[in-house]
Amino acid sequence: MSPWTASRISFFLLLEAMAIDSFSHPFYDIEIERLSVTDEIHLVKILSIDGRRFTYELRAPLTEDAITFMKGLMDAAVFGDLIIEPVPDGLEARESPSRLKKHS
Repeated sequence: MSPWTASRISFFLLLEAMAIDSFSHPFYDIEIERLSVTDEIHLVKILSIDGRRFTYELRAPLTEDAITFMKGLMDAAVFGDLIIEPVPDGLEARESPSRLKKHS
């Protein structure tokens, strides 16, 4: 194996290890389902302690900034299915025109 190939493999393994696949919040149970690897689309399925279920569809990479944005929505009691997309100055949430994927 050439050094170039080995360094490329190491880089991709590092990226895989750095991928965020979950996060927590004290008042919500959160499950993340990756819909598309190439398009970076994630369903963030949320169950609140009072039994409400809602889903955020994140159409951006699951980064620390995206998690902070979603936690801010949860803290602001934004209960409902939302689509979150990147805009020039960060992220923006809008109400989903249809019910997002149900979860248990």
